Amino acid sequence: MRNIFIAIIKDGKESVLLDKQYPSGNFFGGGKVTRDDINLTIDLQKLGLADGKAVLKMTASDYSWQGWWNGNVTTVEKEIVIDTKRPEVSVLSGIQNVNQGGSGIVIYSLSEPCEKNGVYAGGNYFPGYNGYFSDKNIYISLFALEYNKGPGTEVFIEAVDDAGNSTKRGFNIFIKANAFKKDSINISDTFLNSKMPEFNLEVPQDSKAPLTDKFLKVNRDLRVENYKKITEIVKNTEKTILWEGVFVSFPNAKKMAGFADHRDYHYQGKYIDSQVHLGVDLASVANAPVPAANRGKVVFTGDLGIYGKTVLMDHGLGLFSVYSHLNSFDVKEGDMVEKGGIVGRSGSTGLAAGDHLHFSILVNNIFVNPLEWWDASWIANNVTGKIQAVRTGH
Repeated sequence: MRNIFIAIIKDGKESVLLDKQYPSGNFFGGGKVTRDDINLTIDLQKLGLADGKAVLKMTASDYSWQGWWNGNVTTVEKEIVIDTKRPEVSVLSGIQNVNQGGSGIVIYSLSEPCEKNGVYAGGNYFPGYNGYFSDKNIYISLFALEYNKGPGTEVFIEAVDDAGNSTKRGFNIFIKANAFKKDSINISDTFLNSKMPEFNLEVPQDSKAPLTDKFLKVNRDLRVENYKKITEIVKNTEKTILWEGVFVSFPNAKKMAGFADHRDYHYQGKYIDSQVHLGVDLASVANAPVPAANRGKVVFTGDLGIYGKTVLMDHGLGLFSVYSHLNSFDVKEGDMVEKGGIVGRSGSTGLAAGDHLHFSILVNNIFVNPLEWWDASWIANNVTGKIQAVRTGH
């Protein structure tokens, strides 16, 4: 290489960013440098360059004998847009009342298209989706607080435009603290002998309590693997609302365990483990038909470790429902299922001691309290009412 020249041309003015010469070799050998990685920091204010369209011009030449020893010359010009203005974020929905472990929705408008925009809640990101309103610059973000994120959790909207300009905007939010139930579960030899053979996990050959060690591996390690699998499944969601109205529960069922119950596990009177129950357990008759909580698309059917036979449904905008410990399936991946349509039959597959449904709701990859979505008043006040208010301007 002989020379690299880089400039920005705007409004007829050429501003030089780089004009770099490279040493030559011997008479026949050309240049000493054949490759160079160049990083430029451009001070637009110093160059007096305002926002708007411009051209980035790059010229390279070498030491060949072409053009009477002037060398080969290549010029590339690329149209660019100079953008130093941060996007503006305007919150359109009112105050957000969100429960610890619960869901929320915020509606906002942007001054310009931003491929990345959404809500950060306790460090978790929940993207915004447009297309639900006539104004394409209005976005909805369905967000969630983890069960352990209470008052004081940082929640804000962030929008990043194509040039990398970023704006963060807080909004009025009231977070209500929740104290979740503590539970103690005794693990029996009968349970271990009947359940552990179902899991293909190895324990050390010198283990003095192989069934107990296997249970701990299932309850800890496999639980983590299963959650990772779920997070992969829910990465893709329909960019519109598929559901309508209140979500329905498992009919004629008794609640056996609640969301975010903190469980201590004991074996032969000794504490062995702790986990958090991220769903609601509902028991009816054996092999009972399990209805879809709302309209949605089936995105997974299969065995999911501790959850056993499981169905995952996408309800749009990152909202998912999960049906676990099933005995059998009545749907397949890709099916659109209406509210109340049967997805399967209850069972005791996975890490279940008896026939019941483990039901969960996720917002993106965060488990939330299903009780909210079973509550028509909560949905009207916190979701559909806010959407309608923005739509009508009231």
